[in-house]
Amino acid sequence: MVCAHAVASASPSTAQAAPAPGADDLKIVDKPIPFDDERVRLTLEYRRQHVDPDATDITIEPRVIVLHYTAGGTAEGTFQYFSGNHMEAARAKLAAAGDVNVSSQFLVDRDGTIYRLMPETRMARHCIGLNHVAIGVENVGDENKWPLTDAQVEADARLVRYLAAHHPITHLVGHSEAARLEGKIYFQERDPKYRNVKPDPGKRFMKLVRAKLTDLKLEGPP
Repeated sequence: MVCAHAVASASPSTAQAAPAPGADDLKIVDKPIPFDDERVRLTLEYRRQHVDPDATDITIEPRVIVLHYTAGGTAEGTFQYFSGNHMEAARAKLAAAGDVNVSSQFLVDRDGTIYRLMPETRMARHCIGLNHVAIGVENVGDENKWPLTDAQVEADARLVRYLAAHHPITHLVGHSEAARLEGKIYFQERDPKYRNVKPDPGKRFMKLVRAKLTDLKLEGPP
């Protein structure tokens, strides 16, 4: 998937700039996390275990955008955490549900810089029940020690607008809202005991982002 008219560079060793026709002036930095054959295999195993036992690839058609926060203070720390192939053993519940590490397609830094970590159409493990149809957008920070910034509100809104122009997006939800789609639309999880409750990115942040996107008429949680 291509990015926008102008693409900033994170560093020569970790980011590649690529212009995209037909987009607005949104700037996206391509900073791909490592995704080798092992990670592809682990992701496919996860998809078969939790969504579709007959799945043959890890390609998705995005219908939902899920906003998150990282609960950490730096983009580089999140990038490094996502870069490992395997789920850390300390997260016992998640590790028991699959070996592939968590990740997301996008990461938004506190100054509003948008990093693309993987293609929008590649499945990432970021939201139980929606990974097979959802683009994940992580925001560096939380709502306590590192409150999410106005720059992140603006960046998320512009990114959602860009993604909705390139994919058949129908829903925008926060991670804390995602479970409310179960039994309604898109939510698929084959393990009835594999659920969690998350606080991110918070009601304040979601309200501010949605206020900038009312014209798109994206659905929220039921």
